[in-house]
Amino acid sequence: MRVVIDQDLCGTTGQCALTLPGTFRQREPDGVAEVCVATVPQALHAAARLAASQCPVAAIRVIESDAGERASADPAPSPAQAERHAAKDQRNPGGRFEGKVAVVTGAGAGIGKACALAIAREGGNVVVADIDGSAAVACTAQIAAEAGHALALAMDIADAQAVAALFETAERHFGGVDLLVNNASAMHLTPRDHTILDLDLAVWDQTMATNLRGTLLCCRQAIPRMIARGGGAIVNMSSCQGLSGDTAQTSYAASKAAMNMLSVSLATQYGHAQIRCNAVAPGLIMTERLLAKLDERMQRHLSRHQLLQRVGRPEDVAALVAFLLSDDAAFITGQVLCIDGGMLAHVPTYADGGNSRAARPAGDTAKAATAPRC
Repeated sequence: MRVVIDQDLCGTTGQCALTLPGTFRQREPDGVAEVCVATVPQALHAAARLAASQCPVAAIRVIESDAGERASADPAPSPAQAERHAAKDQRNPGGRFEGKVAVVTGAGAGIGKACALAIAREGGNVVVADIDGSAAVACTAQIAAEAGHALALAMDIADAQAVAALFETAERHFGGVDLLVNNASAMHLTPRDHTILDLDLAVWDQTMATNLRGTLLCCRQAIPRMIARGGGAIVNMSSCQGLSGDTAQTSYAASKAAMNMLSVSLATQYGHAQIRCNAVAPGLIMTERLLAKLDERMQRHLSRHQLLQRVGRPEDVAALVAFLLSDDAAFITGQVLCIDGGMLAHVPTYADGGNSRAARPAGDTAKAATAPRC
């Protein structure tokens, strides 16, 4: 096993939990410096692995072995390594993304994490980007436990320099970029995202900076790299709120509506270069964050308007995203696809019986009268 430290990313040189003087090799051509654990005393092996797993900027990756190391120099496999090898059979070798490199933003939790896992399980190399570095590391660790390949990066997509560094790192570590999922969103601002007259303009500006400008910045970095590799596929994470009016969340809805047109524009402008771009508009998807915000009453209120009698799961969205990124969707581009359990597919009076005389289940109308508006 070797611990590989990318010193361009790691700004904590000399401050890490473990210091191994005299064991660094020459920097590699791709800018990576290496530490061979075989040169470290056996008593420090566990500490080396701990340091690799806890690097705050996810700048350390672990390579199990390579042809240049003597098999006798490797220690006995740890339980975690044994688990990774056991999980290898669950991964789909030769899957739809074998040999592909994907960048997924906002991949530390929820829908983004589900997308990153879905791509890795089908053979893709995934750059897991999130403003929460520890969440990105946790997602990468899960991918590694399933014998996948991933790199975690803590970054803010509203920062142009950070976005440029993200894609430069993806290219340096994995050779290029083929796929992009723009999932990062300023969800922490939605509680302050009110009606037009009550809206704090700072919330509007910050929402647009992340949701819309951040997506644009990522696309601008990805497109030249995709062209260099003969094409690629982009999925932008929109929302049903970008397709219908609401009593609040003005900034969020406007940013997602603009994202839909950005997606169509990108598909139109770069289809000749074999780059496809689609937007996905989720409805009620029960992520950990949403579950913490919605009480049971509000969940019932929202689900009444769905045609399918269950809430959506992050894995539902990830399955659609994986399809759109894959060659199975090779003739689909410039589309906005809802995945909302039918929430936007019916007349506004659906939850109260629609235009038919058929009665809804007892108590539904009364509940609707007292339910809070979303």
